[in-house]
Amino acid sequence: MLLKDQVAIVTGGGSGIGQSIAEAMAVEGAHVSVWDVNEAQARLAAEAIRGRGGAASHLTVDVSAAGPVHTAVEHVLAGHGRIDILVNNAGVCRVAPIAAITESDWDFVLAVNLKGTFLCSQAVMEVMKRRRRGKIINMGSVAGKVGGIAVGAHYSASKAAVMCFTKSLARELAPYGVNVNAIAPGVIATGMTQSITGGDWEKYLSTIPLGRVGSVQDVAQVALFLSSERAGYLTGEIIDVNGGQLMD
Repeated sequence: MLLKDQVAIVTGGGSGIGQSIAEAMAVEGAHVSVWDVNEAQARLAAEAIRGRGGAASHLTVDVSAAGPVHTAVEHVLAGHGRIDILVNNAGVCRVAPIAAITESDWDFVLAVNLKGTFLCSQAVMEVMKRRRRGKIINMGSVAGKVGGIAVGAHYSASKAAVMCFTKSLARELAPYGVNVNAIAPGVIATGMTQSITGGDWEKYLSTIPLGRVGSVQDVAQVALFLSSERAGYLTGEIIDVNGGQLMD
């Protein structure tokens, strides 16, 4: 087992990519703390993991607020005494042309996607520094590299910032043996992308050399690798998972 007896936090773990990552880590032996702002989804995701013999718990957490984040981290530490892995997956996407983006929408998207990544990372980094080990995985996006692909500029800007933050955090934590990397998914079939596209993938398939839309498992397997010792000499990297849609 790649993650035997390790303690992992997966934000936004109640559905989509986050849920798939949580499930994959549990299969590999980790105890997964599933965080989600939606209590029912977090609970059901953790119950599903336990139903298959894995170890999981859940917490209702708004990652855009420092208080709840720190309380949740303390809860995990009280129960397990350590945090080995943090996956900053929680994110929101709102679609609008730039002229139609309201100030409140801009603030909301950046608060969850960017501020949430910062707050969760800040809350666990001292624990990892003291132990001189840990893995932090942030969720970027191809949209953060090329601009919006059927998403709003606020989403794209937040993901570009997350990927730059990843490099800053990686530099700061490298002397302590903590690895920080990001994943930049392309078009992945999730509830979020279904709501944006209506399930019509045809216009995207011509832009994807591998000829298919990605699955949540495609992303989860990369997260699993980055959270393991197999990626021990990898830090500050942005891993594209997009079927060749963007090659850089």
